[in-house]
Amino acid sequence: MKLRLAIGLLATVVLVAGCSGSDRILVGAGTTTVDSGLIAAVESRYSGSVSVVGGSTAEILASADQGSFDVAIVHDEEQESAFLADHPDAVRRGLFTSRFLIVGPADLAGQIAAGTPAEALAEIAARGWTFVTRADGSGTHAREMQLWALSGMDPVGEWYVATGQGMGFTLQVTDQRSAFTIVEEGAFLAARDTLTLTAIEFPDDTDLMNPYSAILVNESGRTFFEWLTGLDGRNATLLANDEVFGQVVYRPSQDSEQ
Repeated sequence: MKLRLAIGLLATVVLVAGCSGSDRILVGAGTTTVDSGLIAAVESRYSGSVSVVGGSTAEILASADQGSFDVAIVHDEEQESAFLADHPDAVRRGLFTSRFLIVGPADLAGQIAAGTPAEALAEIAARGWTFVTRADGSGTHAREMQLWALSGMDPVGEWYVATGQGMGFTLQVTDQRSAFTIVEEGAFLAARDTLTLTAIEFPDDTDLMNPYSAILVNESGRTFFEWLTGLDGRNATLLANDEVFGQVVYRPSQDSEQ
């Protein structure tokens, strides 16, 4: 599955590169940041030429491994660390932090009295309520797996449905099936008006925090990378938040380098 998805993304990158000028910077960004409209609003404030291709973290890093991207915007520390171990010349910096949500139909979500996200997943599994997973190598799926591990439950059965696709499609399936899923807040807000799903509130959402990193893959992307992770990029991110959401959903990192 991951190999097929990576090949599909690589074909898209080749097509975009073929249509771009030699000075255009190619950026691979997590689908949630693309689906939400954030990245388009951020890069539109950059003075140079940028082309953004959306994909899961696994897809983006697989293509970056082949040198297909100049900059990668991803959100799974384990996959990022593995990539950096193989590419010691690559540079990673903290970019911004969002949060994940567990969403589902209001009538069922209101019955969950769990105090933590992992406890909520355990309750969903115990009740046999349908849960839809991306299962696509994304940072979202990686966090979901971490929460299942914390829950002590094994997500196996007819109630656990895999789409193998991005967040937008997964949200549609979740809504149609009156099911639950994990989604990044920005992607959920972007699609909220078309959904009947609601988010479960937790007293402490630390386990749902979602840090993103920017990784400089090729030196040709250096100028954009420095802009994106610097003061101008942080200001552009704040303005993009206001433009797209009317609030800060993706909070810029204050550290200059990881």
